[in-house]
Amino acid sequence: MKRQPRPPELERAISALFRASALLDPIRLTLWDRENLTVTQLRLLGHLSEQEGLSNAELAERLYVTRPSVSALLERLERGGFIRREVAPNDRRSICIWLEPRGRAVVESLREELREYAAGLMESMSTSDLIEFARAVERFVESGSQRRKRDLQLEDTDN
Repeated sequence: MKRQPRPPELERAISALFRASALLDPIRLTLWDRENLTVTQLRLLGHLSEQEGLSNAELAERLYVTRPSVSALLERLERGGFIRREVAPNDRRSICIWLEPRGRAVVESLREELREYAAGLMESMSTSDLIEFARAVERFVESGSQRRKRDLQLEDTDN
């Protein structure tokens, strides 16, 4: 079955998204080289820095990935000394994830570095451009989050 052509506005938005994403590659590669952590692993550590003691299911929901994917991420982070897993005190069948000092130190040192890098990318944008950009990205995140949640629910029912 042949795919319907996309409207030109959608094609332009897709191309802009890919170009914008490529602007983040230098910092991603720097972090990968220095810490040997993927972007998803860094995001997971960031979620734990905001709220420790999350479960696998809660992390999967926040990262928009499946529970088995989170388990693989946690395994590597635990081996690296970034996190620890503990049995939940109120439910012996559940596991809570906590940052170890190494994980906390990585998040704290990288958070400002990432924000500074992003600020540099936006330094020539006007205030009105920044407001418009933030609104558009927030709408994109909301739309994408809803779609990803639906996709994950379908994956769960297929398995």
